[in-house]
Amino acid sequence: MKALALAAVVLGLAACDQGAPSVTTGGTPEEGPVVPAEVSWNGITPPVRPTPPLPPLVGKADVTYVPEGARGLSDVTSVEVRLRVSGIVGSASVDAELLAPGPAAHEKHTQKVEAVPTEERELVFSLPVAGTNIPIHGLSGTWEARFFVDGAPLTAITFTLER
Repeated sequence: MKALALAAVVLGLAACDQGAPSVTTGGTPEEGPVVPAEVSWNGITPPVRPTPPLPPLVGKADVTYVPEGARGLSDVTSVEVRLRVSGIVGSASVDAELLAPGPAAHEKHTQKVEAVPTEERELVFSLPVAGTNIPIHGLSGTWEARFFVDGAPLTAITFTLER
C-alpha cells in the first residue's frame, strides 16, 4: 500500500513538471535559453545574456548646388549639405560648421535629432549664397562642412564655389 501511494506521488509530480522548460537544459530550442530574474532554488546563478553592442555612430554627407549644375558665385543661389546619420541613441545635437576658404567659420547650424540606433536620419543644412556677403566678398574656393554629434567629430565634406 505504501509503495502504491509513493508511486502515485512520483507520477503526480512528474505530470506537474511535464512540458515546462528546465533551467538546467536551457528551455526548448524555439524559446531559447531561460534567464531567471534571480538565483535558482539550488543556489546556482545561470549566466545572463550579454547586451549586444550598439551600432557605431556613422555619418555620410553629400552636397547639392541650387540650381543644379551651377558652381559660380553669381550663379549659385544656395548650397545644400545633406547628412545621413545612424547610430544615434535617443536624443542628440548635430552641429554643422560651414567653413569659408580661409581660417574663419562662416556659419554654424544646429539641429536636434531623436532616433533609435538602427534608424538612419537625414538632415539638410542650407548655405544661402545669392544676395549674401559670399559673392560680395568673393568667397570663392574650397569650402568645408564639418559635422559633430553632441560635440564629437562625425564627418566632413568639401565643396567648391567658383568665381
